Amino acid sequence: MKSYQYLLIFSIALIVGLSCKKNNPAEPAGPPAGNDTLVVASMKDLLLDSLYLYTKEEYLWHEVIPSYTAFNPRQFTGSTDLIAAQNEMAAIRALQPQDKKHHYSFVTTQAGSDAIQTGNDQDYGFFIKAAALHKSSPADSVHWYVQYVYKNAPSGIAGVQRGWYISKINNSPIGYDNASVTVLNDVFFGAGTSASFTFTKSDGSTVDINLAKGNFTANSVLYTDVITNGAKKIGYIVFNQFFGAGSVTELTTAFNDFAAKGINELIVDLRYNHGGSVSTQNAFANLVAPASADGKTMYTYNFNDSLTAGKFPLLKTKPGFSNVSFLPSDNTVSYQKAGGVNALSRVFFIVTGESASASELLINNLRPYMDVKLIGDTTYGKPVGFFPISIFNYAIYPISFKTVNSAGSAEYYNGFAPDKLTPDGVNRNWGDVNEPSFAAALNYINTGSFRSQSAAYDENNKLALSAQKLYQPLNSKLYENKFTGMFVLKHGRN
Repeated sequence: MKSYQYLLIFSIALIVGLSCKKNNPAEPAGPPAGNDTLVVASMKDLLLDSLYLYTKEEYLWHEVIPSYTAFNPRQFTGSTDLIAAQNEMAAIRALQPQDKKHHYSFVTTQAGSDAIQTGNDQDYGFFIKAAALHKSSPADSVHWYVQYVYKNAPSGIAGVQRGWYISKINNSPIGYDNASVTVLNDVFFGAGTSASFTFTKSDGSTVDINLAKGNFTANSVLYTDVITNGAKKIGYIVFNQFFGAGSVTELTTAFNDFAAKGINELIVDLRYNHGGSVSTQNAFANLVAPASADGKTMYTYNFNDSLTAGKFPLLKTKPGFSNVSFLPSDNTVSYQKAGGVNALSRVFFIVTGESASASELLINNLRPYMDVKLIGDTTYGKPVGFFPISIFNYAIYPISFKTVNSAGSAEYYNGFAPDKLTPDGVNRNWGDVNEPSFAAALNYINTGSFRSQSAAYDENNKLALSAQKLYQPLNSKLYENKFTGMFVLKHGRN
């Protein structure tokens, strides 16, 4: 599933114009009035000017952006207009430490923006990460494992499974090196439309599968199960991205099943969830939260001082923005308890450094009302988000707000540290009770402690986690093309 490394979505009834449909692009802005030395020379110049002016108005840290003349947006170049705009946004990111650190704000095509918001895209429908089985000498056994597969994608239909690894692409061996990462980036994100994959399965056997990129709608819920252990009925759900209405439907179906089976414990697996729609996060939180949270504050949006004061002349020219209020009092979301799972006093989240934005928002929003346990590794660290602005055939996503939970928690730029540190057992399929993070959650539910059965088991997991840290640089090179964040959409499109 193609993604773009920077998103976070919110939706409030009062904010109804936060993105424009493809057939109603934003009117581009020219240079500031009174500047007679600047002449509109091209569509690229208009794009670069518009990016600067809209970002200057809505950027959460707008005070760091210098004047038009000092910044000179038309200085940015690239082999395409999109790349020139991306270079301009990179320069804006570099002005603010948090944005520079995580590369939050970004620019994409309108088609790319639509794919992020809906889950509709064209690719192979699976993704990978580097991992090793031999903990004592990990460098000798690193492979690119399948993290997840979307069931309606070409890979899902072909039977590709989490836990397999790629041993060859187009008959060329794939290893853990820069050359292999270049091949992987080209195959997954390049212009090519097909490839031949050789996968090695968990039992050591191999299978050759020819895949062509295809159109599909990604499923957010990758796996669900209910595990019964005595009086414990444990619901387990793997949720991979916060898309729009389709995700809410999937969540509702899963929690209706959990309610029918009478679960009294819940494990939510967000280990690869880079974020997405805030309104979908709202729906998820309402399904998980106890009935006692109903009507109480979930979180509040905070915007820059200009938006809060009603000073946003460019945005006011867009449909739905003329009467928008950005005051905190008008942008507070309250719980509206939903579903039949009402008696949970705690929830377990499986997380990694890929768990970001809307995933972290869900965790942060539930903490004041439930006992929240985190298992895995420290999360990404993104308490901020944006609403997209359409310009021609592009969409800009400058960071526009931060969220604050009912306890005042808002500054988790370094992520949430886990209660139990565990490696990602990417070589095992969903629901495998021997997968380290899932096993840790089950162990706590059954024993009341994260203490494992043996020191040898703990040491093995410690070695595996250390090895995974070594692979992160090359994994990060592959993840540069993935979306991370939360976003707010036009009312009715979430």
